[in-house]
Amino acid sequence: MELLYLNTLQSLSLLEGNRLVQTVQELNNIYQTELNVFLEFGNGADILESAQGTFVPTLWIKNPQNQKVMKGNFTSCTLTILYLEDEHLDRGLYYLANWLWEYHHLEVLIFFNGGSYDKLIQIFSRCFNEGFVNVLVMLPGSDELYTFMPYQDLKILNLKSIKEFYSLSRKKMDLNGYNITSGLVIAGAPRWFSFRDRQNRLILTGYMLRMIVDFTNHFNGSVRLMNVLTVNDGLELLANRTIDFFPFLIRPLKSFSMSNILYLENCGLIVPTSRPLPNWVYLLRPYAFDTWIAWLIMLIYCSLALRILSKGQISISAAFLKVLRLVMYLSGSRDMGTRPTTRRLFLFVILTTSGFILTNLYVAQLSSNSAAGLYEKQINTWEDLDKSDSIWPLIDVDIKTMEKLIPDRTKLLKKIVPTLEADVDTYRRNLNTSCIHSGFFDRIDFALYQQKFLRFPIFRKFPHLLYQQPLQISAAFGRPYLQLFNWFVRKIFESGIYLKMKDDAYRHGIQSGLLNLAFRDRHLEVKSNDVEYYYLIAGLWFGGLTLATVCFLLELLIGYAKIKVTISCKMNIM
Repeated sequence: MELLYLNTLQSLSLLEGNRLVQTVQELNNIYQTELNVFLEFGNGADILESAQGTFVPTLWIKNPQNQKVMKGNFTSCTLTILYLEDEHLDRGLYYLANWLWEYHHLEVLIFFNGGSYDKLIQIFSRCFNEGFVNVLVMLPGSDELYTFMPYQDLKILNLKSIKEFYSLSRKKMDLNGYNITSGLVIAGAPRWFSFRDRQNRLILTGYMLRMIVDFTNHFNGSVRLMNVLTVNDGLELLANRTIDFFPFLIRPLKSFSMSNILYLENCGLIVPTSRPLPNWVYLLRPYAFDTWIAWLIMLIYCSLALRILSKGQISISAAFLKVLRLVMYLSGSRDMGTRPTTRRLFLFVILTTSGFILTNLYVAQLSSNSAAGLYEKQINTWEDLDKSDSIWPLIDVDIKTMEKLIPDRTKLLKKIVPTLEADVDTYRRNLNTSCIHSGFFDRIDFALYQQKFLRFPIFRKFPHLLYQQPLQISAAFGRPYLQLFNWFVRKIFESGIYLKMKDDAYRHGIQSGLLNLAFRDRHLEVKSNDVEYYYLIAGLWFGGLTLATVCFLLELLIGYAKIKVTISCKMNIM
């Protein structure tokens, strides 16, 4: 009797094993599987041994005590077969959720030995909560296969073949009104923001939020929005799965999942552009400092030489003015005399020739500077940034990041001022020139869009980057539609719709009032009767008055220092 019972069990095991191997082979053929993973929780060696007779590489994990997580090259083409007995139900499903922690979109085949139809609801509910939707269950003694429709209310389906299971994969893309919650942080432009248009309609915009909203609308879902005060609050809501998506560019953490990487977004600084120099600087810039010194020495030397050659007939002031006139390429007129001496003629030729060269060189350089304009030195290096007097407003999280990224830039780190997130965004959008601003280039480009029509920009990008970060959208763990969202976002990016979403965000920024095109070219404004207009005249007048005073004092000093010499001659008469 016992022998007959054992033979019966062996026959049933062989029958169930043949049925299982047939199901596995059909799944391998349809989904082009490269690896079969058998997870055994119970005593299913007889059934699983017969199911391994496939041409696909196999990994068999028997009653594991330590948790393993699937990683590596086979993650995208793996079929997981879970042998489960009723007493190991919770432990097996828990192990399965951790085994496919980041790959919930993969197919799972569960052989539920000793289970009943009533517990399928428990299995499917647990799988859906962990993010599994492509789940197929086999019950011993039943020729049917079981799966479920996830949205909205969970519904168990009886299947006759694997082809029906494959056909249902497209129907599972329909969210059927399923609610997707997105957290919205304050000051999130251009990733998300909202405003009322002229018809008082609520406009939800921002390129990240548009991707989430368009995905939900395309697959027949619904969106629920939740306001978040700070980024840290959003991260906590993601970790406890209160929200599904968080449209904000943040670093990947272990407490939540991320969408696929689109590209690497740059993080950098914007610095104020160089301001124009005052008008009086234009008179000094044509010559270098050493040229001015040489020119001044030449004037003094030639003035003294002319006085000596005139045998004291010309005062120092008159000699200086005559030399200055010749150096400035002005006519010597009658001052050279009716019949100038050879020395005077030689001095005239030297001063006139040098004056011609210096005057034309000065005028040419002055005209070039006036046409191009003179500006302060640009901030192009870290050393230039250290010398600037601007502050650097940052939030607490970014302060810790910068202290790790640039610990050797102590002077720059001293410029950091802890600031609220909303204030940091306000300073950046207002193009506050008393600050240097940092951020990812999507937010920087959003703020710099305001100076699109300016001839001279107010801010410019610092040529050196701080770091780069993958552009991803953070999502809570265990979301069954995450792989579908990744596919949708990739299509948006590859088709160019992503760039259109960014352009719409800039346009909506103008409509909402976050951006302002009223910035003016301050340095091109006509300032009538400005005090600076009289600086040059006052400078020339004061310089001439000072020079005349100096010459007067020198002549006065020389007059008092005259020495009278009396020569007496004695003649002896023989």
